[in-house]
Amino acid sequence: METYEFYIDKRKNSKYNSDLTVLPDHPIISNQEDHIIKIKLVDFKFLNNIYNISSSLVNNQFNIRRTSKTYTYEYGGSVLYIDDTGFYDNQNVLIATQTIDGTNNTDTITKNELSLVYFHPLINEISYWVNILNSTYDTSRKMEIQQNTKYFEIITSENTRIESFNITLYKDSYTGTPVPIVIKLQRFNTTTSVYDDINVVNTQFFGDVLEEYKVLTLTYTNPQPTNKYRIITDTGSLPFILYVIKLNANKQIPVYDAGTEDTPVEHTITIPDGFYKASNFKKTLNDLLTTYKIKVSIGEYTNKLKFSNENPTFSPTVDDLIYDNFKLDLVIPNINNMKQNLGITINSYQPYIPIPFNSYYEADTNINLMNFTKIIITTNLSFKNKTHNEILNDGNPYCKSFGNILTWVDTDEAPFTCIKYNNYEQIEYEIINDHIDYISFRFYNEKSQELHLDNCLMHFQIKKEYINKINDNPY
Repeated sequence: METYEFYIDKRKNSKYNSDLTVLPDHPIISNQEDHIIKIKLVDFKFLNNIYNISSSLVNNQFNIRRTSKTYTYEYGGSVLYIDDTGFYDNQNVLIATQTIDGTNNTDTITKNELSLVYFHPLINEISYWVNILNSTYDTSRKMEIQQNTKYFEIITSENTRIESFNITLYKDSYTGTPVPIVIKLQRFNTTTSVYDDINVVNTQFFGDVLEEYKVLTLTYTNPQPTNKYRIITDTGSLPFILYVIKLNANKQIPVYDAGTEDTPVEHTITIPDGFYKASNFKKTLNDLLTTYKIKVSIGEYTNKLKFSNENPTFSPTVDDLIYDNFKLDLVIPNINNMKQNLGITINSYQPYIPIPFNSYYEADTNINLMNFTKIIITTNLSFKNKTHNEILNDGNPYCKSFGNILTWVDTDEAPFTCIKYNNYEQIEYEIINDHIDYISFRFYNEKSQELHLDNCLMHFQIKKEYINKINDNPY
């Protein structure tokens, strides 16, 4: 018997090749009459650095099909803009910020983007914002407005389209003669830095009445975004004090249509190659799905993945007319590895899996992140008694069928530890090749996927055993 020993370190010559090819010093020849040739894998070892999720295993990508919705609008609606809500609580206690400026004789209250400024003759004059902003006024709580240097100013940082002001004027003294009054609504012109007239209203108080009210509506036809308005009297000297006891305003708002669904777009989600367990698999998915506001969780007792749609209720604004995540679907490739990772069985598979708004999709079985438990070693040599891969590939184009299997090796060890095989059973295979000038090995998992081993140590033998011929003729 002749034995050819081969001790191979794949890192030396075949590190970056998917196969491992060994060249004998000279061809091994057999005439198949005087002897037989056998191959025996003695031992095998490699560092377990084959990621359980990777592009090579074709289990690191799936898609999110996102359908957006686009809205259009036109201005035409109207809502109450200035009232006491936000400035005062239900006990009429001021909860907004108040600033009193004794130099400019102003009293300012502010909530969010809106400020109301009262200019008055004397800083010690009491301001009754709570009165004039309330729907029900009290004539004992009044705010003086007099001449064109005294006015109410409305400042909004959002360039609001105010379309009308409702103002109630009041006098409580007797004059003797009717007095005409001019009230103006003005907007600040940012180009000229002056106030432009928007609406001018003329009214008149009768002189023979002690108490008298005038309810006026100041309008802004086709209002434009403006950050500063004011109400002013353009009247000279008055024989009485003129007060404001109520001030409200309405702003123009956009009216949106029902929206139009846009063409769905698929976005590829790529999981970085690596070793994953349940916890970091979940975290990685959550990081990758942040844009879509999909939250991934894993059942504590079932180990099932749950994809929850946590998008908030969308309301279009002038600055944001597109609801990006109107509809969301998982698009899982019909690849067993990917389906097993996510816990999707063959029977439950569907090309598009909806994740409903304010709801979720839960996989029908547990996640499986092992991906492979065996490394199958094959050779180009032809066995007399064939060994075959009995694992179905279900027609998967990423998998192959193969024969001439030397062994399959358990890969149950932890990542980055050594996987070892020793041929304690002394298994060897007779081969029918009569001329061997090279020996090639390839590596697969039990799912028929070829594996790229960038390292391994292999000891194998080629044996040439001579046949003892016995003459069957006794003579």
